[in-house]
Amino acid sequence: MVQKGLALRFKEKYTAEIDFARSLGFDFFQIWFYNGLLSANTADEPKERNIKNAGFPIILHVVFDMPDYEKYGAELFRLLEYFDHKEVIIHPICKSEPITDETIFTLESKIRNLHRKLKKNGIKLYVENNSIIDGFFNTVTDMKVVFDANPDIGLLLDLAHINNVEHLKEIVKMRFPECMHIADKRFGVPHEHLALGDGDMDFDIIFKELLVGYNGKIILEAVESNEDINQSKQIIDKLFPNNKCV
Repeated sequence: MVQKGLALRFKEKYTAEIDFARSLGFDFFQIWFYNGLLSANTADEPKERNIKNAGFPIILHVVFDMPDYEKYGAELFRLLEYFDHKEVIIHPICKSEPITDETIFTLESKIRNLHRKLKKNGIKLYVENNSIIDGFFNTVTDMKVVFDANPDIGLLLDLAHINNVEHLKEIVKMRFPECMHIADKRFGVPHEHLALGDGDMDFDIIFKELLVGYNGKIILEAVESNEDINQSKQIIDKLFPNNKCV
């Protein structure tokens, strides 16, 4: 059954965001873990305890640069244990060093080591595809290095990171997603996250022809205004009535 999530915004009071998310029928929040910190600035201190006590489910979206797997790995595991999580998203980036032909193999090694530890703790790992501006892990060639070597890692498909429909077809052929970020975009723009209906995406075709039977988490990401979120959620609900893919 599809679960519908909302990426936590950085400006609204956490408790008010819960009320807003619940009013639209969202099931959980996505919260960033970046530079070793939980990016939930609008939650009252002590942040972790108040998020947990609020009783609204969350999933961590972990942005890891190459050194971060070792630098912040212990803190990530502490948070996963504290929140009793059995799933986590890794968004790989490479800002700390030049991207070369070897970068993807370095990433595969780091993902493999992290996955081994997560698996021992019964935690499912999803790895997110990058946009073209990130310089790596956007092409299917790059993605196959990681996913072929780690067949039980799940793909988090970020629809706003695809280059075009053919790119999406190639990704889905390589690995059907188990988790998803959804936003609209214009294909002439390298990277943007728009409200659903404001870009070039034909979501009916995507879900009725390319992602038939999708049954994982779907997270509305990087939409700021209440109006845009409401507009997007209405489209998501039409695509997934009764939390099932049409």
